[in-house]
Amino acid sequence: MSTLVDIAPVDATAVDLLAALHAASFCRPGDERWSAQAFSDVLGMPGSFCLLASAGPDPVGFCACRVAGPESELLSLGVLPRQRRAGTARQLILRSMGRCVEGGAREMYLEVAEDNPTAQLLYRSLGFFQVGRRKGYYLRLDSVKVDALTMRRDLR
Repeated sequence: MSTLVDIAPVDATAVDLLAALHAASFCRPGDERWSAQAFSDVLGMPGSFCLLASAGPDPVGFCACRVAGPESELLSLGVLPRQRRAGTARQLILRSMGRCVEGGAREMYLEVAEDNPTAQLLYRSLGFFQVGRRKGYYLRLDSVKVDALTMRRDLR
């Protein structure tokens, strides 16, 4: 089931909101949460942008990306639990890919935790495929290290 949401770019004035959405989107114990400063740093990098998804007046998700020449990277994606399985993440990714193409990117990369099969399935359904693995990339609060799968998609 897909529910339409409004998606719009946001600037550095939204870093507190983005940090709050990030924290609320990553519910599993030990998942990394980005601070407002982290979002500020991302938005300060050349070629970077954040998109905000809203359902009515309520913000429900975000996507942070960076374009560097022909490559782009999906840096972080989060959707509130109550909005999941409604197509919001898919809409955010598709809009982000379009914006990356407009910025000159021909491919997109991302990293996803090996223990997150739901996200992996979403990315695969959008044409991403695994091109690498980073051993112990994510550190959970219980000190368990989880591999990151590096995935890629052609944007042409």
